[in-house]
Amino acid sequence: MKLPDFLDDEGFNQLREKMGTESLGEFVLFDPEKQLTYSEREALEGGLVDISSHLLRILKDKTLAYKNTRIWLQQDDDIHLAYCKTVQALRHREKDVQISTGNFDHKHKAVCLECLSVLQYQGVDARRMRRAEFSDQVVEHFSLADFKVDYPFYPII
Repeated sequence: MKLPDFLDDEGFNQLREKMGTESLGEFVLFDPEKQLTYSEREALEGGLVDISSHLLRILKDKTLAYKNTRIWLQQDDDIHLAYCKTVQALRHREKDVQISTGNFDHKHKAVCLECLSVLQYQGVDARRMRRAEFSDQVVEHFSLADFKVDYPFYPII
């Protein structure tokens, strides 16, 4: 079945003229169940947002996501970036978790070493304790901006 070319249809052209439209519109599929709304993106960038732990997604690269964006998760004084044992336990508890995409205070929060090890971020490997000083340095000098270069937060491609 071949659809007619609606650009050549006189009835549609008259209707479009009455509506005052000069150019054709564009359709973009948006599903708020799977994609962040503008207000959600703004809230995540501006601070912590509570979501149910079952909404947390684990991507193939083991990073954490909510809908169509990577996120970091705060648990007590730790910042989690990957599917470590702590995040696994949180995910199975059916409780709310606090997530964000914005910056965090490095003086009061520490990046989870196990998360960096899961991702093997900058060569961190928790199984090799002889490199503990190196791992501690990576945690101490961690930059979320640099992390986002390697793992872009929005949109997930």
